[in-house]
Amino acid sequence: MNVGETQSLIEDVNNIKRWHHDRNLIDGSDDKSQFAKLIQEAGELSDNICKNKDISDDIGDMIVVLINIAERNGLSLTECVRKAWDDIKDRKGQMRDGVFIKEEDLIKESLGIKT
Repeated sequence: MNVGETQSLIEDVNNIKRWHHDRNLIDGSDDKSQFAKLIQEAGELSDNICKNKDISDDIGDMIVVLINIAERNGLSLTECVRKAWDDIKDRKGQMRDGVFIKEEDLIKESLGIKT
């Protein structure tokens, strides 16, 4: 990502936050309602993946809802992404049927421990 893309992303995120505040979607909604909206958007993403349609709007819609939830909880996307990166950066495992299985789950599986 170059400097221009980074600046554009920051502006877009700030515009989305302002949009949420202007429409009372921060104080006038709650995490439970926004999570339900996120799942609705995930369903649309799933549908379009299955139909081999463009998914860019679906991903964007999910990010908009996640920005809402983060903003309501006093979190930034940077904090959330950094935390996720810290969790996965050293993770080891293997791919199985297109799904990444964490090493710790593989160990439990080999020991017969249900996860």
